[in-house]
Amino acid sequence: MSRLKKQIKGHEKKKKRNVWIVGLLTTAVLAGTLLPVGPVHLTSTANAASGTSDTALSKFKDIKGHWAQATIAKAYEKNLISGYQDGTFRPNGKITRGEYATILARATGLEKAEGQNPFSDLKGHWSEAAVSQLVGQGFINAGDYAKGFNPNAELTRYEMMKWIANGLIKSGASFQDAFNDTKNTLLPTPEVNRGTIRAEQIPYLALVRGTGIVGGFQDGTLKPADSTTRAEVSAILLRYMDVEGTDAAKYSDLNEMREVGTTGTNLTTVSNYKYIKGNFGNIVNTEYTLKNNVGVVRYHRFIVVDTRGTKPKGLYATLFVDQNNLTRAQKGRFSTYAEITFTSKLDKSNLLTIARANDNIAIPIQRLFNVSYLKEKGFITLPDDSNAMLKQGVSTEFWSSHTLDPVNGGYMLKNDAGKEVQIYQ
Repeated sequence: MSRLKKQIKGHEKKKKRNVWIVGLLTTAVLAGTLLPVGPVHLTSTANAASGTSDTALSKFKDIKGHWAQATIAKAYEKNLISGYQDGTFRPNGKITRGEYATILARATGLEKAEGQNPFSDLKGHWSEAAVSQLVGQGFINAGDYAKGFNPNAELTRYEMMKWIANGLIKSGASFQDAFNDTKNTLLPTPEVNRGTIRAEQIPYLALVRGTGIVGGFQDGTLKPADSTTRAEVSAILLRYMDVEGTDAAKYSDLNEMREVGTTGTNLTTVSNYKYIKGNFGNIVNTEYTLKNNVGVVRYHRFIVVDTRGTKPKGLYATLFVDQNNLTRAQKGRFSTYAEITFTSKLDKSNLLTIARANDNIAIPIQRLFNVSYLKEKGFITLPDDSNAMLKQGVSTEFWSSHTLDPVNGGYMLKNDAGKEVQIYQ
């Protein structure tokens, strides 16, 4: 048995022995994040810990029919959470840093650490021990809170995700490797085009998104600046417990982002294409001059979505593909989306001339499929009148789309330095 598994097993035994009294709610009331209903006291989880038939559904009168009903019950049975003396759990109530730290400290199977409290404003707070433990274990970076921890502040979704991403890294070397591989990846969320996710946040978000711990909202957004709720935290930490200490390589979504982060494409993860010479990473951000010096192109990313079947497949499917409005060209093929920078050398833009001068036919310089759908996601592409965008001597970055033949397809890409990439299936 690995050291980590022994730690997790030992921790589970310890949790069964202990009777926890959850001190989440007093602080929440003091911080104004939850409205008290009558006198608020701490609720013991002794019944759940001792294995009686007292369930969360009978314990909490406000979770029946809630989307997280089963999740809350499971978290209660695992002794992670409790509720109010008035018989409510308040699943939609906002959660604070101190509250989240207390639950996360119980959820992790990592070896306990005698961490020191680095925050003066945390001294004497009921969550001090849990926060100190998480600092010692590496979940919380004290440098992120140089002005104080402020345990009663509402937790943001990014804090929630970063702490558990740090925990994954500490739980196994494979997650550290995945973190490094995704520093330059493309997150499958339209927020990457809207400037609401900073570059340094990307690998943390990639770990939790790629492992399925956090799935995002219906529109694909992650909303890292938003607050989060008691129900959401219950669901996310249960998923975290399942992922902690596993092998990062087992998660296909994470593997897609790792390939994009290291080579600029998810080609081999999603499609049946293989490299027979070089790889896409050899030509990323290098220059390729079109014939007759028509223009110069640089390739940044080459994203592939499997649109051969009735439903698009791949991590980036919902980001790039309107599954209800596939074009005839996309159906039965692999759809591709290339992020490029193009500098025209023509006095007047002429897409036909540009197309004829481009030997790298796998990435044509043209508009995106389903422009209206992708514009809503924040993608920039060529307008109807390319003259307004492709001006002589001006470098312009935009997205282009095309397809790959799913049968007997072979393509070559090259750059001015003589590097060649050949793919075939």
